[in-house]
Amino acid sequence: MSGLDFDISEFLTNLNITDARVKLAVRTGVQDCMDDLKRIAVDIAPIDSADLRRSGQAKVTQVAGHTVGEVTFQAIDNGFDYATWIHEGDYNLGPLSAQAPGTDGYSVGNKYLERPLRGESAKYLRWIAEEIKDAVGD
Repeated sequence: MSGLDFDISEFLTNLNITDARVKLAVRTGVQDCMDDLKRIAVDIAPIDSADLRRSGQAKVTQVAGHTVGEVTFQAIDNGFDYATWIHEGDYNLGPLSAQAPGTDGYSVGNKYLERPLRGESAKYLRWIAEEIKDAVGD
């Protein structure tokens, strides 16, 4: 009786290489997006002592096989979390904030993280997709 033998080890190795390339591309793309989001958010966060702007952090982690990007701000004064209050509140800008130019079409003020996240989301998806496309080829 004759039969066919298939050695798929090279195919599986290539799948593993592609999978690793895609994971790296996603991580790279998400990091680029988080860095850009942080840059915009820092430039449109209200200014008083500049502690809020200096506190901006961008990071990317792997959680349960998923790539997670985060941009955070933390500014605590005597136990009061004013990073959240400044982001969520309605208030009049102080003189430094009112004179600050903003960036990329965004003005200085509240929702300094949410506004650019929503406004730039299509660009960020495109950046991630381009990284993946470059990793796997045309």
